[in-house]
Amino acid sequence: MTILISLIVLMMLSPLQFASAEENYSDLYISVGDAIMKVKADDWDSAEKLVAQLSSDWEKADVPENETSKKVGDSISTLDDLVKEREKEPVLDALSDVSHSLVALEKEQNPVDQEEQRGQVKAALTPVLDEMGQSIEAKDADRAYESYQSFLSAWTKNEKIVRSQSIPFYGKIETQMGFLRIALTQDEKDFSKIEGIYGELNSAVEDFAAGKNLKSDNQNYSLDTLVSLLEKANQSIDDGNPEGAVPHLEKFLSVWPSVEGDVRTKNGSLYTELENNIPVLAGKLSSENADVDAIQSDLTNYQKSIVLLQDKTNYSVWDAALIMLREGLEALLVVTALLAFLRKANAASQQKWIWAGVIAGVGMSVVAAFILSTVFSTATAGANREIFEGITGIAAVLMMVGVGMWLHQKSTMKAWNQYIQKQMGTALSTGSVLSLALVSFLSIFREGAETIIFYMGIAPSISTGKMLAGILIAVGILAVCAFVLIRYSTKIPVRPFFKIATFLIYFVAFKILGVSIHALQLTDKIQSTQLNSLPIVDWAGFYPTLETMIPQIVLLLVFAVTAVKIEKGDRKQENRAA
Repeated sequence: MTILISLIVLMMLSPLQFASAEENYSDLYISVGDAIMKVKADDWDSAEKLVAQLSSDWEKADVPENETSKKVGDSISTLDDLVKEREKEPVLDALSDVSHSLVALEKEQNPVDQEEQRGQVKAALTPVLDEMGQSIEAKDADRAYESYQSFLSAWTKNEKIVRSQSIPFYGKIETQMGFLRIALTQDEKDFSKIEGIYGELNSAVEDFAAGKNLKSDNQNYSLDTLVSLLEKANQSIDDGNPEGAVPHLEKFLSVWPSVEGDVRTKNGSLYTELENNIPVLAGKLSSENADVDAIQSDLTNYQKSIVLLQDKTNYSVWDAALIMLREGLEALLVVTALLAFLRKANAASQQKWIWAGVIAGVGMSVVAAFILSTVFSTATAGANREIFEGITGIAAVLMMVGVGMWLHQKSTMKAWNQYIQKQMGTALSTGSVLSLALVSFLSIFREGAETIIFYMGIAPSISTGKMLAGILIAVGILAVCAFVLIRYSTKIPVRPFFKIATFLIYFVAFKILGVSIHALQLTDKIQSTQLNSLPIVDWAGFYPTLETMIPQIVLLLVFAVTAVKIEKGDRKQENRAA
């Protein structure tokens, strides 16, 4: 029975793979670029999500039906098939084909003279660069910084052209701008260093304008890279070497162009702060009168903010096992109690109807799992994965609260026996074998339905392998428990089981609630008010934001009040019995 119930979960794993939606047609390029990075980093789960979203967004795109658009569709279909096989080189080649076909389509729809665009960039940036060079040569720091600000303004208006034509040149120019800002904001200006940085910046602009090629940096940078660099910078400050943090922040600026898209799409204000303030903080660290504590506080806050932007904590094997274990144990208790009651009522011949109800309950649970997974798969096709996960997770938590209260109410042997006797007594009094089957059917179907809801809450954030491993572990434990329960059912105290099961289900509910709200924060459906004084506790689903903490505190209060209230009722019951 337990093995059959566990199969319900496996049906739900495949349909629950959704990716984040893009806002417009031009952002398809970002999906392709991000997918390339994920494939290079062997992050296949993220790559599959990006490709699925790319396919969905392409289907919704308003493009003319012609040979060029057909090539785009064909290349995306090929990519969709290849990414499931998880072979790096073929997928990278397919992504390149998609990118080239998109470029061809865009050129067809919006003919652009790239040489003319490069001339536009040169005309906008060169005069400001010349003025900056003269200021640096004259060692006029104030005028050089004013020229830098003018260059920044001109760059902001033209950077999209550079990015669309050459990511490597875009990254080099952005990096040198960051280095230049650091050098110009230091108290003691090293004009020899400033001249070197200026020379690199000027050469990058000239080479781009001339249409030269620049080799791409193939390193697999990610948000984790930014977090690691900020950690190293903070460690240097802790070691009493503030200037030693500067190289790590310079490396941050070198990495930034490769991953800034991940920040920009999730938190626009943080993107602006990081791009503007990291060079300033690095410059201050090189100054004698720097407020090191304030700088370190800013770096720590940025580090936590980037961590909060990353994908939610994945659920562990044990999270998956706990759900199946709790539901499976309760199902075993139900069946054992029903069979034991029939034996005591001298109606052992009716046991077959209990088993018939069990089989029907499992079968209906499988049907319900199939229907729900199909409905959600259809309803959320092309929708944002995190939104779906957040809403489903919160719904699962609400159901868990109800289940937890029910468990508390049945936490004494007397209450449990009364529950079973009432149900079975009614069935036997009618003399209907169908009533017996209905009792077991409803009991098992309830467990199956709960299991479906619980696993739907965590399925988007756990791999198929971990989910299956958790289920198999639970099934193994349940097999042992089934033997013990059937053989020693009259001697096993039910109360401790329900107490432990209630605690475990409350813990899982706390974690799912935090992860689900954080998922909605990642999509900007819920704002994020960060509390920098508190840590992130991944394994418990604790994120230091007001929006996650307040619901979790309310959840804990509900659990505490319910536990106290029912515990008082239990004591009154025991006193009356005494």
